[in-house]
Amino acid sequence: MTTHCSRPRVRARVRVRTLAAAAVSLLVLSGCGGSDSDVAADPVGTPSAEVENDTDTGTSEPAGIDHPTGAEDVLLRIETGGGYAPVEYTFTRQPALLLTGDGRLFVPPADLDSSRLIPMNVAQLDETQVQELLAMADDAGLLAPPPDYSPDADGPQVADAPTTTVSVTSSDGTWRHEAYALGFNDQSDARLVLSGFVDAALEAVTDIETVPFEAAEVALFVQETDFDEEVIDWPVDDVVLADVNGCAAVPADGVVEALSATGPVVSFAQGSALYSVAGAEVLPGIAPCGA
Repeated sequence: MTTHCSRPRVRARVRVRTLAAAAVSLLVLSGCGGSDSDVAADPVGTPSAEVENDTDTGTSEPAGIDHPTGAEDVLLRIETGGGYAPVEYTFTRQPALLLTGDGRLFVPPADLDSSRLIPMNVAQLDETQVQELLAMADDAGLLAPPPDYSPDADGPQVADAPTTTVSVTSSDGTWRHEAYALGFNDQSDARLVLSGFVDAALEAVTDIETVPFEAAEVALFVQETDFDEEVIDWPVDDVVLADVNGCAAVPADGVVEALSATGPVVSFAQGSALYSVAGAEVLPGIAPCGA
């Protein structure tokens, strides 16, 4: 039997003992992540919230996995995309977790409403916290070339499902692990381990304090439409929708507020035309519009 779906069912199964132990240890970090709003204001530069320096206390920095430390370096990225979904919905999808070399953690809000843009949140982690996440990935074997993640041919076959992607970077390189319909047909050890890592990593950062991310730019997807069930005037005069007509990065001022407060069936009027508009805040290390 073939099942049609738009997103996978998440199953909290951690099959590797070291993953479970790492997840428990990382949960204690929830009260330690920086919550200073200054960290939200600089999307690609040096964060205002400083990483705690263990040498000031007379202790040495924790040994661990060597990694790039730049603001645009992505150390860990977990996302789900593709599948059968409207283009506007697909465009607004953001990573479920993105960790940068300078210790910033980007996550979507827990109380996410359906809208034309997902306003991301950010926290500042210290190096110990970064190492906890990288160690979890290492324990799952993700700092290595990917194994075969193909769904079990003997299991239920799933059509139109999204693909889950986990990218991990250390100083030795970047490894990209992709699994179609992860969470539906996970009989193989490789799929179980990857699914367990995703569940454990997301659970581990759930309670870390975050602040709203203040993006400098928004990737905007615009196309003309004749759908007029619910129409509002486009409120950002400095952004001419006809000039975008496809995908382009535009200044975030006013755009984030307009799209994050707008339901998925709204069309925008500007000039004599109606437009379908969706957006995604430009995050570190991710080229807007796939450029």
